[in-house]
Amino acid sequence: MAMAINFKEVGFTYQLGTPFATPGLHAVNFTIPEKAFTAVIGHTGSGKSTMVQHLDGLLIPTAGKIELGTVTIEPATKLRELNAVRAHVGLVFQFPEAQLFEQSVIRDVMFGPKNFGKSEDEAHQAAVQALRLVGMAASYDERSPFDLSGGQMRRVAIAGVLAMEPDLLILDEPTAGLDPAGQTELMELFAKLQRERAMAVVLITHQMEDVAKYADHVIVFEKGTVIQEGSPSEIFADEAWLKARQLDVPLARQFADQLAAKGIELTNVLDMEQLADQLAERLGGHANVH
Repeated sequence: MAMAINFKEVGFTYQLGTPFATPGLHAVNFTIPEKAFTAVIGHTGSGKSTMVQHLDGLLIPTAGKIELGTVTIEPATKLRELNAVRAHVGLVFQFPEAQLFEQSVIRDVMFGPKNFGKSEDEAHQAAVQALRLVGMAASYDERSPFDLSGGQMRRVAIAGVLAMEPDLLILDEPTAGLDPAGQTELMELFAKLQRERAMAVVLITHQMEDVAKYADHVIVFEKGTVIQEGSPSEIFADEAWLKARQLDVPLARQFADQLAAKGIELTNVLDMEQLADQLAERLGGHANVH
């Protein structure tokens, strides 16, 4: 199902109705367009993770409503009613490799599809396809996931999510702990999947370079609510506003601003490729510089 998502005046209070009640979200309104790559940013404790748990039905709002495709989630919604949503949502946590548990790579990736009612053959086919998608060769299928490198374990865990064929893929700091090459490789994989499968991707991240390079749409959280949403160029237009909210500005944008202070004006630079292209043009180069 198409997964456009609308949050309408959503609030959530932990341990509601007890002396320990703690507000997590209040008056949250935003739209995640279907088939788009949306980034969610905000400093630690801003409400991003609480919001994400509502997308997978791990939490139910205590106020307002969430529309996920054709399903509406409200405070009265029962947890068992959310299985229809969970079948369409894939969630990649930080360090997803910690969730591996089966004796072989292929059995681990088959677990999700089988759990949601696919036959052994269907689950096997989905698992093989997902493993190849993330770059794991057939020679790894029967190996124990615990004999793999950290990067390979992460790919297997991600394959387990992709084998569910989700319409919405949620990535919660998915490159945490990887070296820069590993981070780039993984982000390129997610961007490719989003394009080829025409799925909605929601990326929760502190990496502004990834937001600038991959996102179509950005949502900014602060103190449990949304304070801004728009395109990356709109969000990164006001450096002072971002810094006041303890958010970084992409490096390419910082370079462009420094050049502007020296009288070299570049337009709407967000990532290093755009910076290199515009500088090459300024310097009379004809080829793209990456």
